[in-house]
Order: sequence, then structure tokens, then C-alpha cells
Amino acid sequence: MGTRFASAQKALGVCDVCGFTYRLRELRNLVRKHKDTNIKACPECWNPDNPQLNLGETPVHDPQALRDPRPDSNQFAASRAQIIPVRSVVDSGGTIGTGFIGQATVQIT
Repeated sequence: MGTRFASAQKALGVCDVCGFTYRLRELRNLVRKHKDTNIKACPECWNPDNPQLNLGETPVHDPQALRDPRPDSNQFAASRAQIIPVRSVVDSGGTIGTGFIGQATVQIT
């Protein structure tokens, strides 16, 4: 019993894109979005399936926002100091004050 089709050793085929004649085994099917278009293309006209056409097929979890963001500050820490006036000096015409930035705990053992 024979095969249904002839062998493609020397069979010729026409490229559906450019129209030139090539060996049938050199022609490849064009695939777009994982679907065969049944268009035969020569090695010069054939392009692989572009990955950008497959956008949205794979779920992507890429969060962009931050929870409780804090603004970036390029100022010195001294500019955020809290100055508390202690007493007014009448002779020099200025105010003497104390200030603090944060808190420190010292434990001596």
C-alpha cells in the first residue's frame, strides 16, 4: 500500500508573499497570534511570530503605587528643627531658644 502524498524531495512551490518559486520543503507557514494562516512563505519573506502581538494573554501583576509614601526631602535636617524660645534678651535685642530634632534615650548600666 502506497502513501497518500508524493515525497517533496523535488517538488516546487510558489511563495504566497513574493511569488517566487522555491522548493516546497523550504516554504514555511506564517503564524500570527499562535494561529496558522495557511500562507506559505519563503525564507526571505518568513518572519517569526512577534511577541508584542501576544500582549494580554499572560496575567501580569506589576503594582506601581507605594503604600503610605513619604515625600523625598533634599533639605537639611536642621531646617525641620523645632525651635522653642526660652527667654527674651533685652540687651542684645534677640531671642535665645533651644531646639530638638527627634528623641534620644540613654541607658547607663
